[in-house]
Amino acid sequence: MSIAKKIPIKLTSLLSFIFFFSGFAALMYQVAWQRLLTVYYGVGSISITLIVSVYMFGLGLGALFGGFLAERSKNKIILYFIVELLIGCFGLISLPFLDFLGKYTAGSSYVLSFFYMFIFLSIPTFLMGITLPLLTKIFNSVVRNFLDTVSFLYFINTIGAAAGAVFASYVVISFWGLDSAVFCAVAINFILALLIISAEFFPAVQEKTSTSVQQEENEALLGRTAYLLVFITGFLAIGYEIVWFRIIDVLVKSSPYAFSSVLFVYLSGIALGSFGMNNYLKKNKSIDKKSLFFLLQFLIGFTVIGIIIGYYYLTKFTPLKIFTRTSFAMNIHPLFMLPSTDSLTAFFRDIYLLTDVFLWPFVFVFIPTILMGATFPLISLLALTRKDKEGKTIGTVYFYNITGNVLGGIITGFLLLQYFGTEITLVGFSLIGILFIFFVKRLGGKELHLYKRIAVVLALMIVLVLFFPEKGQLYGIIHGPRIKYEKYFQEGRDGIVMTLKHDDEMMNFINGQSHGGRPDYQNYHWVNEAAKYAPRFEKVLILGYGAGNVTEAVLKMEAVKKVTVVELNKELIRNLKKMSVVKDMLSDDRVNLIIDDCRRFLLMSDDKFDLVFLDLVRPESGYSNNVYSLEFFNLVKEHLREDSIFVAYTHANPILNKTLISSINYVKVYNRFLLASNTPLKLHEDQRVYFFDKLSPIEKEAVLQMALLDLKYADNDSEYLKKQLTPYPVNHDWKPVAEYYIGERFKTYAPQN
Repeated sequence: MSIAKKIPIKLTSLLSFIFFFSGFAALMYQVAWQRLLTVYYGVGSISITLIVSVYMFGLGLGALFGGFLAERSKNKIILYFIVELLIGCFGLISLPFLDFLGKYTAGSSYVLSFFYMFIFLSIPTFLMGITLPLLTKIFNSVVRNFLDTVSFLYFINTIGAAAGAVFASYVVISFWGLDSAVFCAVAINFILALLIISAEFFPAVQEKTSTSVQQEENEALLGRTAYLLVFITGFLAIGYEIVWFRIIDVLVKSSPYAFSSVLFVYLSGIALGSFGMNNYLKKNKSIDKKSLFFLLQFLIGFTVIGIIIGYYYLTKFTPLKIFTRTSFAMNIHPLFMLPSTDSLTAFFRDIYLLTDVFLWPFVFVFIPTILMGATFPLISLLALTRKDKEGKTIGTVYFYNITGNVLGGIITGFLLLQYFGTEITLVGFSLIGILFIFFVKRLGGKELHLYKRIAVVLALMIVLVLFFPEKGQLYGIIHGPRIKYEKYFQEGRDGIVMTLKHDDEMMNFINGQSHGGRPDYQNYHWVNEAAKYAPRFEKVLILGYGAGNVTEAVLKMEAVKKVTVVELNKELIRNLKKMSVVKDMLSDDRVNLIIDDCRRFLLMSDDKFDLVFLDLVRPESGYSNNVYSLEFFNLVKEHLREDSIFVAYTHANPILNKTLISSINYVKVYNRFLLASNTPLKLHEDQRVYFFDKLSPIEKEAVLQMALLDLKYADNDSEYLKKQLTPYPVNHDWKPVAEYYIGERFKTYAPQN
């Protein structure tokens, strides 16, 4: 008898190990593939939403079909082996396949882009979706308890996914690149396939489930109604995730590590909630499970309200505001550097800035996601109407959950945030959760009377009206009080824009990042230097509008006939147009404003320009590598005339400088920007003088001062390039070294032999 017991234990341990690393590999693929697809189809909100929607919908369809297969397949171990092997095979060919697909389809319309993304993602995600219902059937044939099976498998797979997301971005991509992350996941798939086939050597297990206490309580089942409920909760779950990510993204300045960090906390909470629900039900076998499910939805809404109100007022009125101020003051998260030893305060500040990219998700996300995770095994149990159809049940539940996720993501990103904003969207989601209390009939073994439920809902609605921050107030408190400044705020599908104005002074923030201000004479210095070397000034391309300084300076040149401005963020333009100086600038007949991803624009355009300005995001920002890679600079090069000038603001980043000089032959290096051309740079002093004469006395003085500061770089190009840039790597689309900066910084601080 003891031997018989050991066999299932060994088999379940093996299956648990397999499913942990199956989730681990799946999230490595997601992080890498999602990032790689943006190279070809853009980083705008539409592109990102399409990528995520296709990815998730493939999982949902796979789960639905997997439930069908799980009930009909005679040898489920072999089937699981084939599925895992096929995922690995696709991963192996995914990079050359995407490269081939991207070369011929990049820059397509969004409708066609959706079709091409579907071609790429549908097969692997469909296969991934099959695994949960299939393994549920296999695992439950040993455990013989549906709730135990679902709770544990959902826990182990989700916690593996959380670990995979962090490992992919912080380790593999940072040190070896996006392609290495894909190959690492492929290796895991192949190893898992071998382990799965080894399960064939275990004695066959009966596929007859026991009638556990949970399964016998047929009166507690919801049946098909559970699918509607799981659709609603899936809609809310992804809606919350999008809003939480937006808030945290502002706090940590669009860090490239924000997505995986938030995902880690989100998935960890889901996993722990799933695991905890099983233990809770074992200790409370007589509890009304339907009431418990509805109570959990109420508690999710309640905790979200409490967290947002608590954060807002604690930040506004208490010393705890120091945490928000410290995070918002730093442009790079995590601050991967040796902690300062100047003082104890500086030491703890640096430790905090090393970890705040995880701490903020724990503040906003962790508790609600524990409650969300607890609902999945519970609703799966309530959906189980036939005890011998556990694979089909879990596949169908997962399908409806994913379908809710997809629709929730589209509606939240494109409609709710666009027209209502973060605060009102959160109120709406929370109210839906709160209203679930009307279905909670029993609480703690006692009947919960209707008048009590009505009183609770009314009380919380009063709290929402009186205390919940109004539209824009949440981001206002994050950006700081700044009493003397007038605030211009805009929120939409492209994110958050906050512009602070006082007299002629202006500061501009996009998703928390500083994006120019006024006056900014540095931009006039760029144009002054460009005018010195540009043989023509008729057709100008400006990639990234910022605060409009480059556009304003270029328009001073009468020779300019057309200025094409490509700006990704529509909300930025809507916000800045509230100020007359920007509205008048963009009303100039010579200006052609295009709202699009600049890489998509260049891929779709055949135009060549006399002068191209690049003034975009910081190189340590999420998706920045798409416009700072060697491949992107080569794309810009194709749009330059033979002797045209390319002006790139490189933030004095040596990796960006090295990348640019690896693409364009002739480069002149300044302090924070570079001039580049396909032919040797020649002076055109008359154009510079003409531009300089158009400036005000204050502007002239500022430009002269900046030119003097830049002499040490501009007059010593070869020396600078030889000594400073040789040791640095080059950014490639698949090797985002500057964006995922931890790898390079680790090499800097690692002990040298």
